[in-house]
Amino acid sequence: MADVTADSDRQFAQREVAGGTPGGLADGAAIASATATANDMPAAMAGRIRKLVTANWQFSVVVAVAAALRCVVMLGYPPIMWFNDSYNYLEDAVSKTPDIVRSDGYPLLLFVLLPFRSLTLVAALQAAMGLAMGTAIYALLRRRGLPWWGATLPAVPVLFDVFEMQLEHMVMSDVLFSFLITVAVAALCWFDRPPVLLCAAVGLVIGYAAIVRSVGEPMLAVIAVGMLLRRVGFKRVAAMVAAGVLPIAGYMVWFHRFYGQYALDGSSGTFLYSRVSSFAECSQMSLPQSLKVLCDPRAPAVRPNSQEYLWSTTTPLYKVSHGNNFSKYADSIAGKFAKDAILSQPLAYLRVVAHDTLHTFTWTRTQSDVTGSGPSFQFRETVDPVPWWANYYPQDKAALLRYGGPGEGQPKVVQPWADLIQGYQKYFYLRGTMLGLILLIAAAGLIARWRRWGGLALLPWAVGALLIVAPAMTAGFSYRYVIVAVPVTCLAAGLALTREPRGARTARPRA
Repeated sequence: MADVTADSDRQFAQREVAGGTPGGLADGAAIASATATANDMPAAMAGRIRKLVTANWQFSVVVAVAAALRCVVMLGYPPIMWFNDSYNYLEDAVSKTPDIVRSDGYPLLLFVLLPFRSLTLVAALQAAMGLAMGTAIYALLRRRGLPWWGATLPAVPVLFDVFEMQLEHMVMSDVLFSFLITVAVAALCWFDRPPVLLCAAVGLVIGYAAIVRSVGEPMLAVIAVGMLLRRVGFKRVAAMVAAGVLPIAGYMVWFHRFYGQYALDGSSGTFLYSRVSSFAECSQMSLPQSLKVLCDPRAPAVRPNSQEYLWSTTTPLYKVSHGNNFSKYADSIAGKFAKDAILSQPLAYLRVVAHDTLHTFTWTRTQSDVTGSGPSFQFRETVDPVPWWANYYPQDKAALLRYGGPGEGQPKVVQPWADLIQGYQKYFYLRGTMLGLILLIAAAGLIARWRRWGGLALLPWAVGALLIVAPAMTAGFSYRYVIVAVPVTCLAAGLALTREPRGARTARPRA
């Protein structure tokens, strides 16, 4: 840097000796001014941040407490926590191979972080995503006219729900997906008519979210309809959709290279089979002989929950597929069976969807609700060891060693931090009834703004409702699936209580 500066000074001096013109002096002054500006940028940025913190000091204290709680989690259970799906995500990131069961948007993030070889970094980044979601909610609601406390309340469930923090501290895709959707929706609600470039950028984010979790696949269409109802202009919606298709199409082409089909995964039929197996009765279906083998002979009242039909070794699909529920053949016949079950018994299908959706809003959580698919979804006095199969399969073991080091990322329980967060989780979480109340508040705001199709609150409310209902339609109930809906639902409730500021009513571009 010193050599570059010296060369610039020497050239300027030579121009002066040669009878430099005022224009040459102006050029030198411009260079000096630009250099000074560049040097002042970090200081200016720091000053701006200080002003924001000072102007919003109450919320800054709230965020600081939420960050401290996440530090307690990281200190109590280093370096990170695992679930069965975690090992597949890690193996996909290292092998760079698309997964049949679930698309690999999250392994893409793990791949980017792989050079650091730090699971602590993954945990810290996901904790930062949680804080960022809460901050985005607050910032948007302040911009839309709420006082500091009114903008803070909708952010509290995101910042302080123990289940949110627990997911942030796991090698799982949920937090990344929730972060992408929340940021995208908040950006679209920042302006009454967002700039075209912003819409395109949001489209890319939504498209990426679709390959992070399958529930995000219809999100681009839902958000596009919401934007059309807001009458933001066809050009903006078109830019968002065109950009959103790019990540999805690119992933499908990559998937085709490995498996010969254009898709995001090869498991949609198997998952839908698990959903319908809780009610499907073959006596009410007209099935070909090749599909009748998938019927469960037990009465619906004594069948296990839908998730068991994905992983249990005693289901009809497991026997027919010879232990591979996610083979191309298994997915195909399972999908055909599921569609026939829905068409033959639509009321039974609607009944189980309604039951699982309404179960989301219960006040008291059963043990299975709290733990999700196993005890891993809870802070405990002990942690599960790395499973035997993660060391049995060479590709899984190689991924663990590469990312987790010799200890393979085995989490530890460290006191007194673990005890602190275990005590915290008994009381500080968003109960289902509270989530239902938040949805109703947002719905009331939509009704009050019926002439404007619900106004700004329509978009986050529709996205939140989809994230609650879609799992019940395609897989079954798990509270883990519902947590991703909390940020946008809280944002919708906050927007329902705002009034459009005068600045938003100024002249708008027509395109």
